[in-house]
Amino acid sequence: MAHRNTKQPNAAPLGLKRYYPVGFIVNLIIIVIFGLLMLFSASYTTAYLRFGDSYHFIRSQLIFAVLGLFTMLGVAQFDYHKYERWTWWGYGVSVLLLIVVLRCEPISGCRRWLHWPQKPLSYLPSIQVSEIVKFVIILLTAQIVIRYRKRRNSFFYGLLLPYLPLIPILVLLYMEPHLSGMVLMVMIVGTILFLGGNAFWWILGFGGAGFLFFAVSPKIEVLQNLTAYAGDRLAGWTSVFEDMLWQTQQSLLAIGSGGMTGLGIGNSMEKQLWLPECTNDFIFSILCEELGFLGAMIVILLFIGLILQGIYIAFNAVDLYGTLIALGITGQIGWQMFFNIAVVTNTVPNTGISLPFFSSGGTSLVLLLAEMGVMLNIARQGKRAQLQRKAAKEAAEQNEKKEN
Repeated sequence: MAHRNTKQPNAAPLGLKRYYPVGFIVNLIIIVIFGLLMLFSASYTTAYLRFGDSYHFIRSQLIFAVLGLFTMLGVAQFDYHKYERWTWWGYGVSVLLLIVVLRCEPISGCRRWLHWPQKPLSYLPSIQVSEIVKFVIILLTAQIVIRYRKRRNSFFYGLLLPYLPLIPILVLLYMEPHLSGMVLMVMIVGTILFLGGNAFWWILGFGGAGFLFFAVSPKIEVLQNLTAYAGDRLAGWTSVFEDMLWQTQQSLLAIGSGGMTGLGIGNSMEKQLWLPECTNDFIFSILCEELGFLGAMIVILLFIGLILQGIYIAFNAVDLYGTLIALGITGQIGWQMFFNIAVVTNTVPNTGISLPFFSSGGTSLVLLLAEMGVMLNIARQGKRAQLQRKAAKEAAEQNEKKEN
């Protein structure tokens, strides 16, 4: 359909002010509930052995799920066009937060979380800033593509300019280090550019950047460290089981143990401290062990359904800005799901990307549900415009009949 850069239509015909895409919401709620159940199953042993409380992980995740659902409903009422005026401010704050994170105490050897060691602020939950940055970079890339759409065939406006704001973010993520976040940011921006009509420059530029990186990395110390870090991950990515990383070995053992129907919910052996990060990056392995191939396929189909519904919302948005935002959010979920499942099955090297709505992490869950609220607002405005066009067409046909 032809997109127009118009603002929100005025009247809401047929009581559309309360319209919500039911299929999208039902699919989302099923995924969230499924994710909470699997997180509790995967975490209660680890929580008890490490914290003396079997509900340590699920309690906070439930709180964040409720907070996220209320946030989603609130964001769904907010016109997404208003984000345009605040996007660059949000980008500046995001970069500032990424700098502040580097001053925080490391957790598991990485500085990815904003937390406060001093009381009473120490009781506040930590914040993973990269989750905020994902949403900001989606809004910013969509805005740049819209603003310079007529010049998208030039190298500067079609590729270089949309990626320029990403460079400081990638540098700061490298310093954390957060390689998986870097990969995901690049893929999100690339998805928006590719589907936004910048396909030629994106393909050419992406291939050229990859060639340039491998050509100059041996001569630059910072890039040497990055390639060495990635090289360690690549070294454990092999078809020889004995040479795989311990985490990958245990993940494959969990998946293989599940068979077709699984060992049963709660009966995983790998979650007994054998599989590291079984509540986060490798929760899908526990799902496969307990629910088997059939359970894994159900989850994959639920995600595919959510992605297809997201694409439908995107291409029925009232304007191109809404389309690009919806595609960016949908792309984020799709790429995270793909990389997470690919990592736990050893299809790609270990990159440490969480599974949306399943992995433990309050910031991720709240931000994902907030993004779902943006999707709902885009869907509502798209439906409103669709019904208005239909009503206008019917009115025109009636007037034509009267004149005849």
